[in-house]
Amino acid sequence: MHDLQINKDMRAALQQFVMRYARHPKSASQHIHIANVKMENGEMALYAYWKEDQSILLLQFFEHPSDEPGLSWLHHKARIDLKTGVVATEEQMNGSNYLVTRAWAQHIVHSCISLGKLLVLKGVPGFK
Repeated sequence: MHDLQINKDMRAALQQFVMRYARHPKSASQHIHIANVKMENGEMALYAYWKEDQSILLLQFFEHPSDEPGLSWLHHKARIDLKTGVVATEEQMNGSNYLVTRAWAQHIVHSCISLGKLLVLKGVPGFK
């Protein structure tokens, strides 16, 4: 999606989030692939794949920088950890709102990398 525009508020919100949660030295670049992804129902949704964090970000929650200390709401509600939040089948989701299927996660990551816009941010170690 070459017409994808990342406005200054979204960029600032992502930078704020990366500065809080990046696990790498502050000199390390953080690569975030952002794309409008076509879902099974035909609708488009804005997602990001954060390479270094191995996570998917639900970007509708990153429209503005946050005043919330620690950004924990975003970290828990707008982030899918690809190491702990992915299961093989819908049955294994067991009604969870926090788990996703491997096929869904692969579709989002592939779409973000192949069709998306790359945003490179600098991260600093987070205080967890």
